[in-house]
Amino acid sequence: MPTAKSLVQKFNDLKTLPHVAIRVTQLVNSEAANMKDFEDIIKLDPILVVRLLKLVNSPYFGLVNKVESISKAVVYIGMKDLRNLVAIEAIRNLFKESDDQGFSRQQLWKHSATVAILSKMIAERIFGMGGEDEFLAGIIHDIGLIVEDQLTGKELREVAGLYRAGDKLITRYEEEIIETNHCRVGGLMVLEWHMPEDVVQAIKKHHDHDNAYPVPSITSILHIAEYISCRLNYGAVLGRQDPLPSYLNSHMKSRMADYKVLIKDFPAEMEKAENLYSEEG
Repeated sequence: MPTAKSLVQKFNDLKTLPHVAIRVTQLVNSEAANMKDFEDIIKLDPILVVRLLKLVNSPYFGLVNKVESISKAVVYIGMKDLRNLVAIEAIRNLFKESDDQGFSRQQLWKHSATVAILSKMIAERIFGMGGEDEFLAGIIHDIGLIVEDQLTGKELREVAGLYRAGDKLITRYEEEIIETNHCRVGGLMVLEWHMPEDVVQAIKKHHDHDNAYPVPSITSILHIAEYISCRLNYGAVLGRQDPLPSYLNSHMKSRMADYKVLIKDFPAEMEKAENLYSEEG
């Protein structure tokens, strides 16, 4: 069976991340980049321009005056939210294919959007952090499952069936059937996309229940967001709820009142962010 590296190579031969997405990510990581650099690259993608202007004029930002220029939109949205929008645009179509027979990409997209919103809320509300990198990690954390579905679809459906009926982490069944797992595959994918190192590590470790990670960190926040998303019936594979690692269970219990408010507010936050994550353009 293929290794994670060979799966990523084969996938890249079939699907390539748009130049605009890679370039925007590089600009966000560059201290020398300015707003004109972003405008020059964004205007090469007319669909992205339309979605950028739609987003900046949506309730997500709540601006009083309508923004009609790319440069002003970039200023209002900020570089990291812009990077996240571009990442969503780059991967959106990957989630629309092959929605059948025990593994649903549409359900995976809903799961990814839920985890992204929850990760941002947890970062902001529980830990007082910015939340943009946490959102990015959430929206792309399961990209490895898309690669596996594309190249090992039959085996992945077997994994999903075993996972749904079993009591082990999905990565354990992937190791048995596919001989790699979506965390390794996804980590290699986003490393090639020049994503921030802590985002890459979070994607590699988002099913690692054997080790404790700093609280807060993108990895621990991603673990919590995944747990809550499954409790809300937005799991990547419906019908399973993995337990939290004990150290994160203790953390949540210590802040239970705050998490209850967060979960209560989640539907409104999801609706507010619809222009950012929705499949429609």
